[in-house]
Amino acid sequence: MPVAMAKFGWLLGGILLAVMLFMNVHISILLWRVRMHLGHGDTYTRLCKAAFAKAPPWQQRLAATLTGVSQLVFFFALLGIYLISAGKALALIFNDAQVCLPVWMLMGAVIIAPFAGSSRTMGTYESLVWLNILTLLGSVFIPLGYMIIQGTEETRPANSQFMAIEPITIPHTLTGLSLFTFGMTSQFMLIEIIAEMKDPAELPKAYAGISAPFQLGAFGLVGLGGYYYVGDAVQGMIIESLPFGGALTAACVCLVIHMLISYLIKGVVFCGSLQRFFDPAYASPTDTRKRSWLSWNVVVISTAICAWLFANLIPFFTEAVDLVGASVTPLSCWIIPIGMYLRCSWDCEDDKLRIGFFEGVLLVIEIALALVLMIFGSASAMETIVAGWTTFGYPFACHCQLIWATCECSSDRIGMEYCNLTAT
Repeated sequence: MPVAMAKFGWLLGGILLAVMLFMNVHISILLWRVRMHLGHGDTYTRLCKAAFAKAPPWQQRLAATLTGVSQLVFFFALLGIYLISAGKALALIFNDAQVCLPVWMLMGAVIIAPFAGSSRTMGTYESLVWLNILTLLGSVFIPLGYMIIQGTEETRPANSQFMAIEPITIPHTLTGLSLFTFGMTSQFMLIEIIAEMKDPAELPKAYAGISAPFQLGAFGLVGLGGYYYVGDAVQGMIIESLPFGGALTAACVCLVIHMLISYLIKGVVFCGSLQRFFDPAYASPTDTRKRSWLSWNVVVISTAICAWLFANLIPFFTEAVDLVGASVTPLSCWIIPIGMYLRCSWDCEDDKLRIGFFEGVLLVIEIALALVLMIFGSASAMETIVAGWTTFGYPFACHCQLIWATCECSSDRIGMEYCNLTAT
């Protein structure tokens, strides 16, 4: 979020954060209304099939295919991003070991594999939910606390600025909007969450009344706080703005745990979908037969290997998030839910799903923004990634930048200013 905020400035960035969150909540409520109207659909793809049940066959096939493929691609990309984050955090914990980033990402996959192999539902390790929340807070508040104690004199580089409105450029705008979009979306697994709720009718109260204000406060605190203390020189995750030392180590421990638990939660849904596709006879989460568990673990291990390969293709956190936020996120989390709602509204014989004038205008804006991000945002993100390959190394290179406590790799990191003095 600090990187996204730095693309716009604190004033414009704060306004866009609130607007993007409002759109995200609106689309989530649309998806919930479709689910409540139809009365069934325990997965994203099944709900899509039900929503397009009265549509022409070609629309049914297209909608179901786009929904299933985009959801799986999004889940898979998330798993890769979690491994990037966990790998970087592990490397920063052991920054004197000088082990390359691909190895640390592999270590993250190895650590989570036993837990993923024994978990077939999101509720298998209920206690991890609270641990996930605590470590998320730790990975955010430890860096912010350190910055508050040190002050901007120590944390903000000399040429870095904190502005109400940053100079606006098209690439910066596309990147900032992509990062906002990625950070807030949940529609790709919202139906699976609703399926596990005791009372789905309570979702709007929980989502709009509790989750949305929390997200606004959390994203605002992290985004504005990180941007204020580091300025527009901020890059990557917030932990990357800390010097090597105890605060960084503590924050990275929290981040590793948070990322691996997040991998576990998303991996359950992703691997479950793959198992239902490739081995449906043994795909039930309640199936205790050895053959079923073998099938599950084959899917889990294969997924971990592929996620590690993907993470090595784009081993840059911000750029990976930018690409996913511009390409898959608008399709899976904006266009498809809106398409479901429009189809149900068209087929609905009463006024329960009627679209009013103002909501219609909002839908047009949301669709237009999604298309702009998918076309131009994806192209901009790929240009940045290719440039990163040239500057920092191609896929599967060591990528020691800012993670090794050496002048060769981290001379630009806060606390390593002596490297530049030595060089001169």
